[in-house]
Amino acid sequence: MSAPATLYDAFFSTLTAELGVRHNAFDTVSLFTLGLARWLPVAALAPFLGGRLVPAVVRIGFGFLFALVLLPSLSAAAPVPLAFSTPVWWALVLKELAIGVTLGFAASLPFFAAEMAGQAIDAARGTTVANLIVPQTRLQSSILGDFYHQLFIVLYFLGGGHRFFLEAALDANRLLPPLVPGLELGLAAYSFIDQTAMMLSIALRIIAPALVVVILLDVVLGVANRMAPQLDVFFMSLPLKSALSALVIGLSVYGLIDVANEYFEGHHRWFLATTERIAIETGTAAK
Repeated sequence: MSAPATLYDAFFSTLTAELGVRHNAFDTVSLFTLGLARWLPVAALAPFLGGRLVPAVVRIGFGFLFALVLLPSLSAAAPVPLAFSTPVWWALVLKELAIGVTLGFAASLPFFAAEMAGQAIDAARGTTVANLIVPQTRLQSSILGDFYHQLFIVLYFLGGGHRFFLEAALDANRLLPPLVPGLELGLAAYSFIDQTAMMLSIALRIIAPALVVVILLDVVLGVANRMAPQLDVFFMSLPLKSALSALVIGLSVYGLIDVANEYFEGHHRWFLATTERIAIETGTAAK
């Protein structure tokens, strides 16, 4: 063995020993790639991590950091040396990518619900013509849809939701080990459908005050139009709906704190329960 190769092996052995990794350089890179395949989609899709608003280099850095933190546990659970063939290793990478996309999409649901609520209010007050680009998703949304999306991200951090999510993601790493092949998402599909109903319920709770005001205003203007047909009720309603709904939204923002915290707690309970169902169906729950 040449002197440079000997120095390289000595340096790598020292580095991996400090990290608690038991494998050689090639096996360590393979394990690190598995962790990266799960965490890169999470870093790219989770809105509270910035989503597409954050440069790609930063998102990749998040993925590298999470994969590096989990590398010692992966090395401790893996045989020395790795006994995986190339097709099996690629199958594990694809499985980790699927899990990462599922986790990232699940983390996005509370913010999609908030955005949906804002779009519903804008539709009720007739201001859906003005659209904005949500920075985290790079998708068009209404003015209030973007507002509620950003507001829920702030409330998510204020309520410590990011800590709950990381804890749930680490539980997912324990329940769905990266080194165990196979993944069953049949039960997860039904669970996501149930969570969609919860999203609608939360959206209705968010928009209820403003929606009631807009409906009552429509009733009052309808009665006024019947009593005085010469009034141009349609053009009168546009500024009135916008002003009153904006006032009610401003007054109800404080009350959203409790609603948001309750929703985040329920969402993370669902997140963990869904992960456990996937693990049971896959057969990794007891491993």
